[in-house]
Amino acid sequence: MNNIHLKTDLNLLRVLVAIYRERQLARAAASLALTPSAISHALRRLREQFNDPLFLRSGRQLRPTPMCDKLAPEVHELLLRMQGLIERGKSFVPHETRRVFRLGIPEAIEPELFPRLYTRLANAAPHARFESIAVPHSQLSEHLLNRIVDVAIDVALPIGGPIHQRPLSREPFVVLGRRNGLSTLTSGRYLSARHIVVSSRPRGTALEDYLLRELGIERRLGSRVQSYQTAGQLVASTDDLLTLPKSIAARLVNQFSVELWETPFDLTPTRLQIYWHDAHAQDPGTEWLRNVISGVNHVENGS
Repeated sequence: MNNIHLKTDLNLLRVLVAIYRERQLARAAASLALTPSAISHALRRLREQFNDPLFLRSGRQLRPTPMCDKLAPEVHELLLRMQGLIERGKSFVPHETRRVFRLGIPEAIEPELFPRLYTRLANAAPHARFESIAVPHSQLSEHLLNRIVDVAIDVALPIGGPIHQRPLSREPFVVLGRRNGLSTLTSGRYLSARHIVVSSRPRGTALEDYLLRELGIERRLGSRVQSYQTAGQLVASTDDLLTLPKSIAARLVNQFSVELWETPFDLTPTRLQIYWHDAHAQDPGTEWLRNVISGVNHVENGS
């Protein structure tokens, strides 16, 4: 192995992990805020250092060699441990930090959730930056491990291992329909109507359908959209119904000509959780972020 300064070695290892994760030099460069030529130069040095090609071209992707497949995960774990040691030794002062915090929040609930969180976070850390990023359920663990997001907020998911979670809020489902003067919604009308599903996923069963199926109920789906704002417009202009958390429904009632009813079935309330990875659990900044978010919801839920 060549005699390279420790700092340079660590930077090379970060490049190795980035290429392994992204499988493209351009994407790896973007993730590290480097130029593609810098990434290419680093890859040449890595190949010399480990006496192995590490990555082979396969179409538009880079395919890791067997040695790289063994090496990269171990290097990633080593870098995370070193970062954890460094972070635990640092003091974190919220009103002085200029750190960028990234929150994984589904697009469907971002308009309701992020403004409330941002107000409290920005007041406590006025020089920091806060970003909201959509994280697919299937990539939650990976995004948290790789610090693409510092924390994630989502519905309760069957996830464990190195992922920690904490309850944030619990609220009932309600139903929205076009304004027609009805004081209540019967189960017969609910079952005969078409329904709107809101989800950022291209496919898959919605949470409310899982809950209805637990009661032995199947509803008729009419459309699937990505935001509650779009769903509110559909409700106001069609006879379709929308089942959703009460806090989001209250906002849509003020924007569209729609009515709010209690659900005709006893649906389990929806729960939001905050998620973080064990590898970064001791980071003072991430711990502060979790506590502020939990505090906002604790106050607003009155619990």
